[in-house]
Amino acid sequence: MTDWHFAPGQNFECGQCARCCRGWRIAVDPQTAQKLKATPFRKRLEERDGRTFARKDDQDGCTYLTSAQKCQLHEELGVAAKPRGCRQFPFRLTRTPDGIFVGTSFTCPSIQKNSGSSLENFRHELEETALSLPLLGADGLPVWQECRLPWSGYRELEAFVLGHQPVESGLAPALWSLAQFSLAPHRPLGEYLVRSAAALEPPDEPLMLMEHHWFHQFLIHCGEKPPLRSSHSAPQEPLEAYLRSLLHGKMLINRRPLLGNLALLYLLPRFYRFWFEQSGSLDHSLDQCERKIASHPNNLDDMVVRMADDFRDQLDPVD
Repeated sequence: MTDWHFAPGQNFECGQCARCCRGWRIAVDPQTAQKLKATPFRKRLEERDGRTFARKDDQDGCTYLTSAQKCQLHEELGVAAKPRGCRQFPFRLTRTPDGIFVGTSFTCPSIQKNSGSSLENFRHELEETALSLPLLGADGLPVWQECRLPWSGYRELEAFVLGHQPVESGLAPALWSLAQFSLAPHRPLGEYLVRSAAALEPPDEPLMLMEHHWFHQFLIHCGEKPPLRSSHSAPQEPLEAYLRSLLHGKMLINRRPLLGNLALLYLLPRFYRFWFEQSGSLDHSLDQCERKIASHPNNLDDMVVRMADDFRDQLDPVD
């Protein structure tokens, strides 16, 4: 029997705000696309780079979103007719050797406010989706190029970060340790984790350079202007909850090699503070972090790899 791990203390209840239906291109999985192509709804699908998407309307929303903020597919064909990602949102499922971990998207206002009922109440709805999940970590996880970390090593890394209060303070030593491991993987990761505190005192120059240079490079990529002086001060507690949620949902092992994902997570608090300081809105800050940096963007892979390469190349191997 597979163990299920839900984000501790997290609740959810759909408020039908339709935010998840706007602002991004909604992918349609092959099975759903095949069924929709046999209906009149096929006219509102489009093909790009070998994948199927729902067209957007002139307000940057899904073409199936009605004026009453309802999904037309759901209303006329039933919930099973919706793309897999729509049926699953705001949940993110990752299958590992330790079971299935259920994370959440903080672009959802209900997740931000922690309103509704326990995530465990939605397990039945998620079980069908979980059947097709790939197993990650059974043969180790890619760190950088050919370097791999065994699943036991990943568990040690995640526990190390989560053991810090605040979690943000554990990201720099974890990133330094993982980069050192990629340079000399014949040593166990735990040795580098033990040595990280001394190695980062005083602050590590490659980390400082990466934080300054790559933070601005990502801002430019996201179409943002350089930071301005602001009277808004971002609250720490929501950031702590957000970082812990991302780690629980296994953001570090999805999509890209581990070193790049950890470097991106290291920069995430700066993005959180940037968007809060520009808007004064917690909702806006978390939504932008989700859409543009942490979870949903599909166009950061090359930059993340180059950032990891750059940081690793500047690092001095330990003796």
